Amino acid sequence: MLLVDDETAILETLSLQLRRDHKVIVAESGAEALRLLASSGPVAAVISDLRMPEMDGVELLRRVQLEYPDTTRVLHTAQSDLSAAIAAINDGGVYRYLAKPVPTDELRSTVQSAVELHGRSTADRQLLDKTLKASLQALFGCLQLASPLAFARAGRIRTLVSELCHEMQLDALWEIEVAAMAAQLGAVTLPPTVLAKLDKGLPCTDEEQAMVNGMPGVAVQLLKSIPMLEDVIQIVRGLGLNPPPHPSPLVETAVDVIRTAIDFETLESRGLEVESAITVLECRDHSALHVLAALRKVKGCVQVKEKVRGLRVVDLETGMRVAEDIVATNGLVLIGRGMVVTELLLDRLNNFARMIEIIEPVLAVPGARRF
Repeated sequence: MLLVDDETAILETLSLQLRRDHKVIVAESGAEALRLLASSGPVAAVISDLRMPEMDGVELLRRVQLEYPDTTRVLHTAQSDLSAAIAAINDGGVYRYLAKPVPTDELRSTVQSAVELHGRSTADRQLLDKTLKASLQALFGCLQLASPLAFARAGRIRTLVSELCHEMQLDALWEIEVAAMAAQLGAVTLPPTVLAKLDKGLPCTDEEQAMVNGMPGVAVQLLKSIPMLEDVIQIVRGLGLNPPPHPSPLVETAVDVIRTAIDFETLESRGLEVESAITVLECRDHSALHVLAALRKVKGCVQVKEKVRGLRVVDLETGMRVAEDIVATNGLVLIGRGMVVTELLLDRLNNFARMIEIIEPVLAVPGARRF
């Protein structure tokens, strides 16, 4: 187990009380604790002080919950901080708290319970490998038979999610990859014409988009009777129109990763190059920029010096340079890459927009000049 406290004397006291029955490692800060876990691997339990400089105990245990979900988390805190400790328990990130100074018997009893909880979590994980995966494979097999297009798209999204998780050191969180596939199960309810649009990254009508938005809800209904999928279901809910009100760190992170992968898949299917697709996502409100930074690394795509923006056609201004072909939904190229926006070009686009739907956003470099 791992003990974390910025006071050496407290670490020594706790170690003496626990070393008889457990292997103990210590860290004097949250950052050092995370480094130890990264180098030595997960532990059965982490007992952390609450008040520490730079990274407090709640934040450390939140990180541990995210990266090592089977590790039991305990807060060790002064009496004056009990309200913060209770809040951390209620938020779901902490198993128990110990008030300083903790009697030896209470400390040993709590640690023993924490270790036993870790053992049960590990056993549950083994059960998951044997039974749950078989159930999910059966579901995904049904998706493959019902809609090869949707299954192939789900596979591409899952592959990208897996790469992002590896880059972000989230490999241990199987729930994220499962949710990435599971979120696409609702595709079985979509008409073939809508599936074809999704596969090509084409925009949908309002009615069609409502069907697409309903996919996570369908997936939740399909998954809710399968045991041990509580976190997966919450992640899928987070991708839909009715997200959970107080998501855990796992759910928040998973939603950011999966939504980024889905949005990137849509733009790439539309024909945008990698750099252009990532740039469009970076320009959107509420983008998960830390996930997009990982996406750039996964794709080997260094950010360009020119700031490319994703815009609606009506927001184009003279002097901008088109960074990617402006294309109609039928595939017709209306304006080629590299053209500088002029009044004449804007009139032409507006005329086209009255007759045919244009794929948006369009990519342009603001304030560009012809050289």
